[in-house]
Amino acid sequence: MKKILGFIVAANLAFLSRAQAAEDFFGDLIVSDEMKQEQVGENGQFEAGKILDSKPKALRVERKKLRVERVETEKAAPVIREPAPLGLKWLATVDEIEYLHVRLEPVERKDMPNSYIATNLPNPVSAFREVLVSFGEDDALWRIEAYGKFIDDDSTAAKGLKEYRKYYQLLEKKYGNAHEFYTPAVVNVDETVTNADGTQSVVSTQQEMPKGADGFLQKLITGEATLYATFENSSVGVTLALLADGDDKTYIVVDYKNLSAGRKEMEELYDAL
Repeated sequence: MKKILGFIVAANLAFLSRAQAAEDFFGDLIVSDEMKQEQVGENGQFEAGKILDSKPKALRVERKKLRVERVETEKAAPVIREPAPLGLKWLATVDEIEYLHVRLEPVERKDMPNSYIATNLPNPVSAFREVLVSFGEDDALWRIEAYGKFIDDDSTAAKGLKEYRKYYQLLEKKYGNAHEFYTPAVVNVDETVTNADGTQSVVSTQQEMPKGADGFLQKLITGEATLYATFENSSVGVTLALLADGDDKTYIVVDYKNLSAGRKEMEELYDAL
């Protein structure tokens, strides 16, 4: 009797041990409690076939919504440039001038870095054959030089003087503060005089040649005579000059300078000192 009871106890312990092992095995799998119960038979053995044949349970994954914050960025304020002659913009950079579809060809100019011959201007003037623009070391348009077309002229430079006076009146009206500077050529003038005894002699005297006198063109060519005028307002200074070349041709030059660029440079230099 004791042997029978011992056998029953041992059998129960073995069954419980196998059931516990099966339970531990299922504990390592991602399956439901129902699947665990179904796979343990009366003899405590794991029935793997039922797991393979069963439909997998969908795993619920909770997705967190990403929080996207809108960052308001300040828009850069547009750069406002003052209008310049020929449709250009004062203190504009090379890129800004090219944005206006102006074609720029680099040219070497003494003491004027970053200079170009400008064509395809927004507001061209037919009387100008060539326009030079200078941006300086700061890449800011500060100077515009416009060269007038060559004019076949006579010895008095009458046609050139007419062109000069035309632009003088226009520039005076637009910019004001007109000042003309004329350096006349000094010429020897022979004059016949009668002496006290009734004889005559030739006396040479030096006189200043007036504008438009005979020979005036030649004096412009040699530089013995110069003629120019200046105009100025609060921001722009202009110089108008009448010149001549060796082929007896006259032409005008209009030189514009932005005065605020020079003042800004001096202020920066002052602050740095």
